[in-house]
Amino acid sequence: MEKQTKNKGFYMVLSVLVAIGLWVYVVGVQNPDSSGPVRNLPVTFVGTDVLESRGLMIVSGADQTVTLNVNGKRDALLALSSETVSITVDVSSISEPGQYSSEYQVSFHLPPSVSASSLVTTERYPQAVTYTVVRQATRSIPVRGTATGSVAEGYQAGEFRFEPELLEVRGEESKVNQIDYALVSLDQENMSETYSGDLPYTFVTFTGDTIAPTELETNTSLVRTTLPIFQLKEVELSVNLIPGGGADRENVKCRIEPETIVVSGAPADLEPLREISLGDIDLSKVLGSDTLTFPISLASELTNVSGVAEATVILSIEGLTTATLEVDNIELIHCPEGYHGEPVTQNRQVQIRGTAEAVAAVTASQLRIVADLQNAVAAAGTQTIPVKVYLDGRNDVGVVGDYNIVVSITRR
Repeated sequence: MEKQTKNKGFYMVLSVLVAIGLWVYVVGVQNPDSSGPVRNLPVTFVGTDVLESRGLMIVSGADQTVTLNVNGKRDALLALSSETVSITVDVSSISEPGQYSSEYQVSFHLPPSVSASSLVTTERYPQAVTYTVVRQATRSIPVRGTATGSVAEGYQAGEFRFEPELLEVRGEESKVNQIDYALVSLDQENMSETYSGDLPYTFVTFTGDTIAPTELETNTSLVRTTLPIFQLKEVELSVNLIPGGGADRENVKCRIEPETIVVSGAPADLEPLREISLGDIDLSKVLGSDTLTFPISLASELTNVSGVAEATVILSIEGLTTATLEVDNIELIHCPEGYHGEPVTQNRQVQIRGTAEAVAAVTASQLRIVADLQNAVAAAGTQTIPVKVYLDGRNDVGVVGDYNIVVSITRR
C-alpha cells in the first residue's frame, strides 16, 4: 500500500513536469499566434516644420493617444509598447487654419531578434486623429514687477530689474497678440535688504485678464528678479562760508531752504554721511544781503528721495559797516614780453567793510590796485583787466566786491 502511494506521487510530479515542458515547447519553440491590445500609444505629428514655415501651428490634439488591437506571433506581441510602436500623422500638406481629422500611420520597430512580419492591426481606436491648426505669432513681451509685501521702516524699495527684460513668446496668434506684459509678483514682508531670485510670471492682457505661460511657448519659465532695497536718511544741507571783505561766520546770518533732504542708499554709503555741502560762498562777494541758488548734488551711490533739485541760501551781513574810498594807487605786473601796459583808469572807487571804528581808521593810501597782465591778450589796444585790491596794515577790515580797470597795451 505504501509503495502504491509513492508511485502515485511520483506520477503526479512527472505529469506536472511534462505539462510545463510541453507549454515551454509550444510557447518558446512553436511561438503560436495570439492577439491583444496595445494601449496609450502617443500620436506624433510629422511635417510640423513645414507647417511652421507657413505661419501655422497645432494647438489641440497633440496629446492624443491611440489603442490598437494586434494579431501576430506571441513573441512579437509581447514586444509591443509605446517604445516599439509609433503613431504618426503627416501635416505637411496643410496650408490653412482649421479643424482636421486625419488617418494615422502605424509602424512597428521591434528588436532584430523579433520579427514583425506576423503583426496585423485588426482594430484602431480612434480611427482618426482630430486636431486644430491655427495661425501662430511670435512677440517680445516686456517684463514688469509688483511687490505685494512690505518694506521695513526706514527703508525704501528701488526699481525692479529683470533678466531677461523681454520674453520671447510664441503661440496661437489670437492669444499672443492679446498680451500687454509679463508680470512678476514678489511677496516679501519687512524687507531691509535687496532681493534677488528667480520668479515665475503670468501674462497680462490689454484688458487686464491673465494668460498662463503654459498656454504659450517662451524662452524661459523663470525671470531673474532684483528689487533693490535702500536705507533712508535725513541729512542737513550746508555751505562753506569763506571769510572775506571784513566778514567771517560770526557776522553772517545764513538760512538754507530746505534745511534737510531725505536720501537713500546702501547702509555703508549712508553711515558716514553727516551733511551735504552745497559749495563755497566767498563773503567778500556778499554785499549786505544776498540770495543764492545751489544745485543739490549727490554721489552716484545716493538718491535724492525728497526730489528737491535746488536749495536757496539766504545771507545777510550783520554788525558791520561799509565805506567807499577813491583809490589811485594802481600797479601793473607781468606784462607780456614785447608789450608795454599803461592804466587808462586813473582811479577806482573801492568798498571796504568792518566794524565802524575799524573802517573809520582806514585811509585810501592803504589800498593798492594790482592788475596782473600775465593772462592778457597779447595784442595792442585797450583791454579790461580784472584786478585785486590789497588793504595794507589792517586785518580787521576787508575789501568787498570784484573790480577791474582798463589798460592800454602797446608794442615796444
